[in-house]
Amino acid sequence: MSGLGPILLIYGAWGLGFIILLLLGYFIYDKRYKNNGSTAPNKPSNGFVSTSEVFIDPKDGFTYRVYYNPRSGDREYIRES
Repeated sequence: MSGLGPILLIYGAWGLGFIILLLLGYFIYDKRYKNNGSTAPNKPSNGFVSTSEVFIDPKDGFTYRVYYNPRSGDREYIRES
């Protein structure tokens, strides 16, 4: 059984690394214009101006307009009706 310990250690390290990558992917996943289950805002925050950029999200099929804050460089994605 002395040869089994290093093998379990190696596969355990790979398994742990895989689990860590899955968790990082879940928490860092791109959620820029998702609303965390709340109702979608229908107007941008203060200081944001409308841009001509509009796109259709391939995941949900809704149209989003991009708003830009010139002071901070942040962008907001607001679903259009």
